[in-house]
Amino acid sequence: MKLFLTSTGLENMNVSRYFETSFLPKEPKDLSFLVISIQDSEQDAFYLDKTLTEIKNTGAINIDVFKLGNEKFTTDKEYDVVFVCGGNTFDYLDRVRKTGLDKFIVDFSKKENSVYVGVSAGSILAGPDIAIAGDEDSNDIGLTDLRGLCLTDFIVYPHYRKELKTQLDEFKKRNGYPIIELEDNQAVILNYSNIGNLKGVLSMSYINKDL
Repeated sequence: MKLFLTSTGLENMNVSRYFETSFLPKEPKDLSFLVISIQDSEQDAFYLDKTLTEIKNTGAINIDVFKLGNEKFTTDKEYDVVFVCGGNTFDYLDRVRKTGLDKFIVDFSKKENSVYVGVSAGSILAGPDIAIAGDEDSNDIGLTDLRGLCLTDFIVYPHYRKELKTQLDEFKKRNGYPIIELEDNQAVILNYSNIGNLKGVLSMSYINKDL
């Protein structure tokens, strides 16, 4: 399983180019994408349209969208790429559980050549704990079980800026998980040989690490 975790999706040209030409197991046109997004506002709709445009610009044509609400997720289709968008991380985790997508994604991650793409909240969701989202997102729903999908044992801190270092250092004191800071123009790639063994990461690499 491979994870492609970002702050702003495929917005950056270097990130998009690497995703299209070097990261995916096949050409985008030959892969099926499942895009997962909360759609509660005009802003949500704007960012979903932006995300779909960025994915289509890679050459992808087989793209389904599941709008996270109260409806249970069911499908007989086999997907190659699961693409989880951004938004309020607490709402995402709550709805992913209620729709059954959490189990679907975990099962999907065990498939050979499966790809998980996270954008902001989607990147946090992949980790073992989403508490770090509390620095930016409000937990208005009162979610108490903050365990993530555990696709990796790293916690991603998206939209990182140098002025957030003190805030991040305070979080590190309260949390024992390794943390990856991602600026808006960056992505991190994690390649696991077996999702059942989170310590078995084969490789970790950054795009735009030194910018």
